[in-house]
Amino acid sequence: MKSLHDVWSRRLQKYTLEVQNYLKYIFTGHIAVVLLFALGAAGFAYSEWIQNIPPEFPGALVLAIIFGLLLAFSPPSTLLKEADSVYFLPLESKLDEFLKPALKWSFFSQLYLPVIVFVVSLPMVNALYGLPSSYLIGFPILLLLIKWWSVQTEFAFRRQGAGDNVWLDRMLRLLLVGLFVYFYIEEQLIIAVVVLFAIILYGKWVAGKAAGKPFVYEHFIGLEENRMLRFYQFANYFTDVPHLKGKIKPRTWLNGLYRLIKPGPKNAHLYLVWRTFVRSDELFYLWIRLTAIIMVAAWFIPFQIGVALFAGALAFATVIQIWQGLTHTQHFRMDNLFPLTRFSRQQAVWKLIMAVQVLQSAAAVTLLLLGEPLTALLTFAVILLVSIITATVLKQKNK
Repeated sequence: MKSLHDVWSRRLQKYTLEVQNYLKYIFTGHIAVVLLFALGAAGFAYSEWIQNIPPEFPGALVLAIIFGLLLAFSPPSTLLKEADSVYFLPLESKLDEFLKPALKWSFFSQLYLPVIVFVVSLPMVNALYGLPSSYLIGFPILLLLIKWWSVQTEFAFRRQGAGDNVWLDRMLRLLLVGLFVYFYIEEQLIIAVVVLFAIILYGKWVAGKAAGKPFVYEHFIGLEENRMLRFYQFANYFTDVPHLKGKIKPRTWLNGLYRLIKPGPKNAHLYLVWRTFVRSDELFYLWIRLTAIIMVAAWFIPFQIGVALFAGALAFATVIQIWQGLTHTQHFRMDNLFPLTRFSRQQAVWKLIMAVQVLQSAAAVTLLLLGEPLTALLTFAVILLVSIITATVLKQKNK
């Protein structure tokens, strides 16, 4: 390698290739169907809501909070590895050749969410405030500049204090960005400009504190390892990640579930898959998250068909991922030690999926019964029907 810039280029190329290899397993055909239904239902519900949006809706406050969170959370993606704390140490005077492109990558890799939120929010802003085109042109430009400032400021804050009290820095940046967005949308430009000056001054103050400080390799390497761990954990929901070790928790408060399974060889697989599902963080929290999303969407989507389609799409995703997690695992299982060839593990997984999907449909119905009984019954039926058909097709396919 001729320089640290070349090291960064090679490392980014390798990282991009690795992420692409996992993404092709994540965004498969069935996930595309789920996203299509979910986005279609959400888009239709949003367009209906925009047409009847109440004039007193606090759109500026909502966007201030959302953009404050998206822009304030700007962790640097440095792609540093553990060995760099040794091999980069003699080159610390030239470390900017590596860190400058790393910060540019951090900026561009975090832009997609603010851009999506801005595009989605345009109809609401226009309906509530009717801002002129000059405002709408300047707003995204200022947001991009503030995002770049936020990336630089968080990096400098972490560098000067080894990451200590970074939550205080984020809270302050969230407050500053939120105030700027709020006053800008409310067309109070003088106050917005004052807040913008405060943003600039705070960034310069943090950068000044970080100037001349030695680079804290341990903190940034740990930050990068945790970031990649979260990506691998997400990818592990869709495909096996060989070097990722899943977390297991006993969850003794759920031990009563096992007593509902009758003892004997016939139910051995059922007992094992229930213990695997309950004790595995990946599968257990996956089901919790998707069930919670269904409940929230069922409460906010204002029309029956949208609720049913959204619930059915997420029920489909739930079944697919639980089935893959319990049948395609490469880890050692107790039935490998004591094979139970006369009984089917697929049938046991099918029974578990039916049980948890009844709970999922019941959770959505419990919430909907408070307002829309007919929507509740339709959602209950759709979740169960989609779950039964999907699990049955998977069982037949894997015989």
